[in-house]
Amino acid sequence: MTSFLSHIAALLLSVCTALSFLFVFPPSPQTESVKFASSLGAGWNLGNTFDAWRVPEPDDTETCWGNPKTTKELISLIKQSGFETVRIPVTWFQHLDSDGNIDSEWLERVNEVVGWVLDCGMNAVLNVQHDDQDWLIANSENEERACKTLASIWAQIAGRFKDYDERLIFETMNEPRVVGAQDEWEGNDEGRAVVNRLNLAALRAIRESGGKNADRYVFITGYAASDLEENFTAIEIPDDSRVMVSLHYYPGTAHRSEFADCEKKLTFEQRRDIYKKLRAFYNTFSKNGVGVCITEFGWTDREHIDNLVEKADYLVSTAKRFGFCCFVWDNGLDFGVIDRENLTVAYPAYAEAITGK
Repeated sequence: MTSFLSHIAALLLSVCTALSFLFVFPPSPQTESVKFASSLGAGWNLGNTFDAWRVPEPDDTETCWGNPKTTKELISLIKQSGFETVRIPVTWFQHLDSDGNIDSEWLERVNEVVGWVLDCGMNAVLNVQHDDQDWLIANSENEERACKTLASIWAQIAGRFKDYDERLIFETMNEPRVVGAQDEWEGNDEGRAVVNRLNLAALRAIRESGGKNADRYVFITGYAASDLEENFTAIEIPDDSRVMVSLHYYPGTAHRSEFADCEKKLTFEQRRDIYKKLRAFYNTFSKNGVGVCITEFGWTDREHIDNLVEKADYLVSTAKRFGFCCFVWDNGLDFGVIDRENLTVAYPAYAEAITGK
């Protein structure tokens, strides 16, 4: 009998330990970085638009991946749908002259859309997106060129936007990596170290550009913006109270290039895995006073909306309890949330699960 009771007690203890692991949300130090990241709220990505590129260069890179030209009405719809931040991914390499100067018309077009976002009362995030297709190669062989080009681009961007208030946030890079390498998404020690130095080069250029950039909030990232532990734990945080970390997290995928469907409801194991991943982000960054944002997440499955909504709700609500903000990836295609052609919310329940509104 004693042995039986001991067995039951041990079983109950293991269950309680598992449950406490799953549902503990420790408080974060209320630093500037942590508080500001949390305040950004629900975000939406203007994907496959200013980040689009093609060789040879098309006449209009903004629309060359199939999305319509961005309008003020679209940005207003994003605001009305409950989103608080718009991430504007931008690819720059096809808009540089031989001396590395950004085309003025391109920069002013980006500025126009940033202005619409801010005028609507939202935050805007501006970054360097797909330049990894050209000069942004995260290895030692290319490091000198990449650091020089990245610093030059950020000096120009930051100079143009130096008078904007803190609702404009800069993000040094999107998914810095070595495109086409065997370990493109997994990375290696060399690539991780190079990305840390690229972050420093960009941050230095931003801080030295004058105006309000001296204390503007800036996202840095790790190799490939990866949720793999060996990549995000290798991120070196500069001595800067207004630096935050940008990570990409597509739950249920072995690699960033594969996307799970939502055919089945969210399982206990999936909830556990999402919690463990976010807890690891917290332990690495938030616990140490560094704000975290999942600047990309999403699923392509639109046939099982109820399951999609359940997954989005769990991810976003759990991240919020850790003090993170989350930005859904919307490329206007398989990851779409908004119908940009008709200016409607294509999947209202999905949008509501993300925004909570």
